[in-house]
Amino acid sequence: MTDRPTQDDLDTSRRYLRPVAPLPLPGVEDVTHWSVYQWLPMFEAWATGMSLCGASMRQGPLPEGTAVTCEACKAYRPQYERMLAPGYQPEDDDPEALRKRAEAAEEQVRQAKALAALWHEAAARQSDAVLLAGVAGDVLLAALSGSIDLTDDNR
Repeated sequence: MTDRPTQDDLDTSRRYLRPVAPLPLPGVEDVTHWSVYQWLPMFEAWATGMSLCGASMRQGPLPEGTAVTCEACKAYRPQYERMLAPGYQPEDDDPEALRKRAEAAEEQVRQAKALAALWHEAAARQSDAVLLAGVAGDVLLAALSGSIDLTDDNR
C-alpha cells in the first residue's frame, strides 16, 4: 500500500501539477515538463494540458515522483503552485489590488492609533474608573508600533 494519493483520491474541483512527457516530434528535446492536471467534467476524465513553458505534451501525467528536467517549467512552478493553492484569488498577484489593500491597512492602523490616543486622553482627564481605557490605549499603541505582539501565544 502506498501513501501517495491515487487518481481516485484527487479533488475534482482542484487542479494539480504533474510531470508530463513531450510529444515525440523531430527537433523537440526529450525532457520532462510540468503540466496542469485537471478534471474535465464534459469528458468525465482527468487531463493534462500544455507544459508550463508552453510546449505541447503527450496526454496524461507521468508517474508521481518522475523528475522534471525542463528548466523553464521548474522556474514557473512556484508561481503555478501559488495560483493552484486553495483560496488563491487572482488579485493576490495584482499590484494595484495589493497597493489598495496596503493603503486600507495603513488607514486602519492610523484610525486605531487615533482611537488609542483618544482612550489615553480620556483616561488622563477622568478618575481611576476609566484608567483601563488608558491602559488599553497604551497596549494598542505598543502593538501597532510593533513593540509587542498580541497574537504571540508565548506572552
